[in-house]
Amino acid sequence: MVFALTSFAAAAAAADTIPVSSTVSEVTLYPGLAEVTRSAALMLPEGRHRLVLQNVPKTAALETLQVEIAGARRVATLLRENYVPPRDAGDPAAEAAEARMREVELRMAAVRDEAARARSGVRAAEASIGFLQQLGANEGLAEADAAALSAIARMISEEAAGASQAAVAAEAEARRIELQLEDLEEELAAAQAALAAITLEDNDRLYIAVDIEAEQAGEGAVRVSYYTTGEGRIGWQPSYEMHLSTVTEQQVVLKRAVMLVQDTGENWQDVALTLSTAVPGDQGSPSVLRPWLRRVEEPQPPRALKSMGQDAAELSALAEPAAAPVFAEEARGGWGTDLGGAAATYRFGMPVSIASGADLLRLEMDSLTAKAEMRAVAVPLQDGTAYRVATFSNTFGEQLLASDEVPRFVDGKLVTVEDFAGLAPGAEMDAGFGPIEGLKLRRDVLGQSEGEQGLISRSNAQVQKVEITVENLTAQDWAVRVLDRVPYSQQDDLEIEWSASPRPAEENVEKQRGILAWDLELEAGESRTIRLDTTLSWPEGMVLR
Repeated sequence: MVFALTSFAAAAAAADTIPVSSTVSEVTLYPGLAEVTRSAALMLPEGRHRLVLQNVPKTAALETLQVEIAGARRVATLLRENYVPPRDAGDPAAEAAEARMREVELRMAAVRDEAARARSGVRAAEASIGFLQQLGANEGLAEADAAALSAIARMISEEAAGASQAAVAAEAEARRIELQLEDLEEELAAAQAALAAITLEDNDRLYIAVDIEAEQAGEGAVRVSYYTTGEGRIGWQPSYEMHLSTVTEQQVVLKRAVMLVQDTGENWQDVALTLSTAVPGDQGSPSVLRPWLRRVEEPQPPRALKSMGQDAAELSALAEPAAAPVFAEEARGGWGTDLGGAAATYRFGMPVSIASGADLLRLEMDSLTAKAEMRAVAVPLQDGTAYRVATFSNTFGEQLLASDEVPRFVDGKLVTVEDFAGLAPGAEMDAGFGPIEGLKLRRDVLGQSEGEQGLISRSNAQVQKVEITVENLTAQDWAVRVLDRVPYSQQDDLEIEWSASPRPAEENVEKQRGILAWDLELEAGESRTIRLDTTLSWPEGMVLR
């Protein structure tokens, strides 16, 4: 066995090494994950050879790597993450940008040389001035007569003035020359930016060598696929606009698009794109259910009061673990759509290009229309106006995925931006479309007595009287649903009685205890009032919480 391996290694070392440069041809994009497929065509000579697959970035997960060779039999695959031979990019656009940078740098060097030559005049003039100063201090001048000293002083003054003027002129010329550097520095910055925009791919690549054996020479093909999470910013998400139309008939139009981003370290150029709603990074198997042991014991004496943080920690330890939220994704339109199976997939009909770490690509999809029922919803306890709410169902046969910051329009006018939680097929949704400023709300507590304050003399009762007013100041009639609440109790000792005029149309709205709803029809200019009285009573010696 050792001999066979040694023979194979020797044969592989002796075989021809063929570099294979592949390009990204297909991408299936998930939330936070991508399956990338690279393809290359080549001529395969007969015999045993080693193919070195270039261009696969280090972000590729090696454990997911799949290599298919057409036209030859694959014998072995060698993978290397470190000590990879340097990559030869050979991108003509990058080479042109680098050449432009070098040319600008040479021109800048020439300008600096010219400025230095101009400043050489400054240095010569400064040397002359220094010589003249030394000449004036010469001790031999003390023996000269007055006329000679006068002539020498005049000569030194004139020569020094001339040298100073020459120095000033030379410095001015040098600064004038250096002004050219400002434009050249801008030109260099532009060249550097152009190169940076081209060379977005990482230089680091994996070393993948595949030893093959071809029975005969001919055309071959290589297909490499792998999964990658990039540098943590990769995937897609839906992008919506929600439009409520009220002019002819009430309907909601959902305009859909998708946003794509990737930072894998490789540019995707003209790739076939597929989007999947599967989330491979989420839980894939059911949770494990543990046996539930219960026991009884003698009651313990009251514990000393602990801090809120300690109590919260103990309660958290006793609580059942919360289920992880399940997320999904979506798409469709002029796209190829497959809604069957465990996940929906959408294949875009044209090639797509996305630069690594730079591009945020938006692809338009379609518009989905659903009939809607619009009404005003008022919550006087919290709001001063009613809000426009449209109720519609997902009749589109596919999951509408969650999305952040969805603009919502009413008859073409933007009224609010809110998150969209997603909507399952067949499910109903109440979507808010901004305030109705002319539907004014008031909630006044007319009287409240507690203990011995006011009408009630006992310290074990509370009475509250509330008046709710809804006023329609708009020019149209409105169907208004008013929501308010009364307290509820889970103790027999705490008795709660309430009355309302008019009676609410619904109690315990959406199975929430104590939530009441009134459905009012308000004509333009009309005002309606609701009276709500609540009485709570409990045994003596107890405290209401």
